Amino acid sequence: MKVTINVPEYGLIGFEESAWTGRKTLLQNGKECAKLGKNKFVLENGETAEVTGNFLRGAALYIHGKQHQLTPAAKWYEYMLAALPLLFNLIWGNVVALVEIFPVVGGAIGGAIGGVCLVLSLVLMRKTSKWWAKILIGLAAFAVSVLISYGVAFLFLSAL
Repeated sequence: MKVTINVPEYGLIGFEESAWTGRKTLLQNGKECAKLGKNKFVLENGETAEVTGNFLRGAALYIHGKQHQLTPAAKWYEYMLAALPLLFNLIWGNVVALVEIFPVVGGAIGGAIGGVCLVLSLVLMRKTSKWWAKILIGLAAFAVSVLISYGVAFLFLSAL
């Protein structure tokens, strides 16, 4: 996730965070700031800045105790939509009567498929600000998860 804000006293502040590793990078006027720790950075003038939070909880930059919001926190409906693939695979895939109606994998394989779709949908939802696009992304991730889980279950059943 990349974001740039304008802080009047310090210029353009850029913030980058990897959704997979959590690695954070701070840029001031296009130049990368040196790291003092995991979340502490040295600005061009030698002052220290601290970044708190992450792409889900919302990230904030603190310089001399003054807060500058970098990213807003995820909304409740983003979490709910992102959890649909995981919940579907873990519930539907582990009930034998439901699997006979529509076969999908559950357990560890279904959980892994649902977990990957959960993370991908959260990352994609955080890249847009339109609520309707977030809903479409969540539903698309759910559909992809169901199709993959069905395909894997079909392969397992055809091997028997």
